[in-house]
Amino acid sequence: MPRSPSPLGLLGRASALMALAAASTACASTPDEVVPPSTIRGQYIFQDGSHLIRPCGNQAPLWVVGSEEVLEPLRTRSTAHSMALGVPNQGVYAEITGTLESSDAPGYAQKLRAVEATRLDDHLPDTCAVPNAATG
Repeated sequence: MPRSPSPLGLLGRASALMALAAASTACASTPDEVVPPSTIRGQYIFQDGSHLIRPCGNQAPLWVVGSEEVLEPLRTRSTAHSMALGVPNQGVYAEITGTLESSDAPGYAQKLRAVEATRLDDHLPDTCAVPNAATG
């Protein structure tokens, strides 16, 4: 004669099935993708309180955000270069490392969340073409 399952056995099986379902759901979901940092080379401009970079070979500027520790040297160099030339809003060459994100700033499809600026120069190198860029 077949044995009828005990209530504890059914409860144990139900618990096991729920645990299995939860585990398979956890495996199916993926964590947020980790976006590796990018180094953007181009013309950095501090203009009207905004930090912008126009990447080499690309006319579309990126909005630059970051800590004051990262942005201050960029702002200082761009402002000093503009003052030396006697022309406002002059850009400097910069290499800025950070992560690209979508931007909510009007006119800017992406923003660069800067974590480091490794190179600043008053002139764009020959290897960096920026359309409509003033090279000073």
